[in-house]
Amino acid sequence: MPVEIEKNTEFKPFENIGLCFSGGGYRATFFALGVLSYLDHVSYKNKPLLEMVKALSTVSGGTLTGVGYAKAVQEPDYDFKAFFKRFYNTFTPENDILLETAISKLEDDAVWKDNPYKKRSLINAFALTYAEMPLFEGSFENFKGDDIKQLEQVCFNATDFSFGLSYRFQNKGYFGNNPLYKENQKEINALRNKVKLGDVIASSSCFPVGFEPLVFPDDYFENHNDPDYKNLKELDRFIDGVGIMDGGIADNQGIGSMMLINDRIENGLDLIIVNDVGSYKMTPWQQDTTTIGKSFTIKHATNKILQYFTIKPLYWITLLLGLGIILLNNMLVFGSAAYTGLYIFGSALMGIGLLLTIFGLVAFVIKASVLSRLKTLFKKNVPEALLDDVLTFQKLDISLIQRMLTERFTSAMVMINDVFLKQLRRLNYDLFYSKVELTNKRITTTVYKLNGQKTPYSATNYNKAITPSPSKNLKSVSLTASETPTTLWWDKTDIAKNRMETLIACGQFTVCYELMDYILKLKADKDNQINDFTQIDTLYNALEADWKSFNKKPLWLLDALV
Repeated sequence: MPVEIEKNTEFKPFENIGLCFSGGGYRATFFALGVLSYLDHVSYKNKPLLEMVKALSTVSGGTLTGVGYAKAVQEPDYDFKAFFKRFYNTFTPENDILLETAISKLEDDAVWKDNPYKKRSLINAFALTYAEMPLFEGSFENFKGDDIKQLEQVCFNATDFSFGLSYRFQNKGYFGNNPLYKENQKEINALRNKVKLGDVIASSSCFPVGFEPLVFPDDYFENHNDPDYKNLKELDRFIDGVGIMDGGIADNQGIGSMMLINDRIENGLDLIIVNDVGSYKMTPWQQDTTTIGKSFTIKHATNKILQYFTIKPLYWITLLLGLGIILLNNMLVFGSAAYTGLYIFGSALMGIGLLLTIFGLVAFVIKASVLSRLKTLFKKNVPEALLDDVLTFQKLDISLIQRMLTERFTSAMVMINDVFLKQLRRLNYDLFYSKVELTNKRITTTVYKLNGQKTPYSATNYNKAITPSPSKNLKSVSLTASETPTTLWWDKTDIAKNRMETLIACGQFTVCYELMDYILKLKADKDNQINDFTQIDTLYNALEADWKSFNKKPLWLLDALV
């Protein structure tokens, strides 16, 4: 369907661009860096296309790049190539000490004495590490209101654990989300610019299981005696703190936030580019094939353990035996004189018997008390309709129970880490591509687009009008990049496969390809509302020349930058 704009209004697709950077650890960080570097390289109307970018919405690993770039743009001596080299050199495998430094801080008592406002946790150790890095030092003051340079709006996404909604660290609109912000605007706005960028990055990249939540505002502000902090903590929503975790939990592509940005900008954005390293792949759930044997039922095993928590005949027999030996030895039953050795032996037996008897008596009392409480809790919390079913578990073999629990745990983890996130991804893209007003205004670049692999959903189809088709070398680089694990460090395999460089190059040539594909489809649309394609054709010719170079040598632009 055509874009619903006035007939006399010309559509200008590259005037105001919004970029979304997805989550995905370093895979997202350096794919995003590649996208930025290519947009800076290619020109439109005699300006780098990157200068047309007016909005950022980032998540998790993409937030490292987003915060670093947005902060750099605000510096008086900003130069993209200088920023690129600084970012690149910070994270090369030989220089990257992010994980090492964070763990060192976690172990160091002095760090937490110097930062008593922060709970001692791994994510706070990462937050402190980010805050010390020149790339990320400073606060949200860098993006204060309308004072922000070039980028009119920035949004770094996390997720709150009070309402399960996206929690937005942004320079315009509500800071947080509607339920947490609407009734507390004055108190939150008094603090928003004091939030450290290191905490913003940590919040956005705080993925579940790997990290624990940060607590807002407790972990975010050093001076808990600050009147502004106290005012916020007095509010019902914040008195106990709000748990903040990874933005990918609610929206791993940052699409929802970019849609809100688009609504806030007069006449909207001309083009939204979603850069996504999320994968369609998941490791299929596997059933537990453990053989069910005949060992013990839960009831049998429980009874066997509990039988030790009582006064056993052996205990008092040992006590009486020891006492008997002492008495008989004293009565000279064993000889004409009492033997010292028998006194020692008898005393030892009597002591052991006495201790075991006391232990059995105490254990019996504790056991009776605990079992009584457990029965009360059981009856109170288990619905009567399920009582018989639950009680039947005590008759099941332990190996069967083990398999049942294993399959429940593994299937729940697959649901949380794969099924749930992928379903959210599909829903967000459905929202993105269902908006009629965004027709001809959206591009999606994915890390696996050009890796030559068929997916379960569709065959690998490339635009035949784009020549040459992806080369074997380019596909190989893309495949290596797309297989990077979701981590915030480089392992031996990553280093051996040169993954940092392949990710950057993949971001560069993938966005080059998608821009070409976008222009070709735009020109084919008879309702494109564009009167003059001269500048767009010039851009296409530049993209085409670069595409040919990428197919010959996928890392040529990266080599030129470093």
